[in-house]
Amino acid sequence: MHYILNTVHSVNRYFILAVLAFVLFRAFSGWLGKRPYEKADKAAGGALLGLAHLQLLLGLIQYFFTSAYTQAAFADMGAAMKNPIMRYFAVEHIAAMLLAVVLIQLGRTFSKKKSSDLEKHKTVAIYTSIATLIIVVTLAQKGILFGSLS
Repeated sequence: MHYILNTVHSVNRYFILAVLAFVLFRAFSGWLGKRPYEKADKAAGGALLGLAHLQLLLGLIQYFFTSAYTQAAFADMGAAMKNPIMRYFAVEHIAAMLLAVVLIQLGRTFSKKKSSDLEKHKTVAIYTSIATLIIVVTLAQKGILFGSLS
């Protein structure tokens, strides 16, 4: 079961990165180019949010039920904090990714409340940029971004 969850979780990260790039492109080009907030912008944001929530759900299932790293960490958190890999999966990864999903959600929610298209694009651009930075830095820190430690 863990193998399947981990594989889907690992593959989904590439979908998220691709959609993040698309959302950022549309948000910045809309903001800086002063173009209307279109149906495609809304759809891309929805797709990103759906993928991010799926990723979070898969990650939480692994975190609490199937991951050998977190199960070992829960058994002895003191020892886990001294082991960089266990600390990463038990604390750092989940905290950073949860924050990134919250930022993606907030950007989408706040953008819906903005009255102008420029403000909608700007809101999505800022929140999604911060989320992307958190995701890339956190995954790159342990070599996970391109699958070396998944």
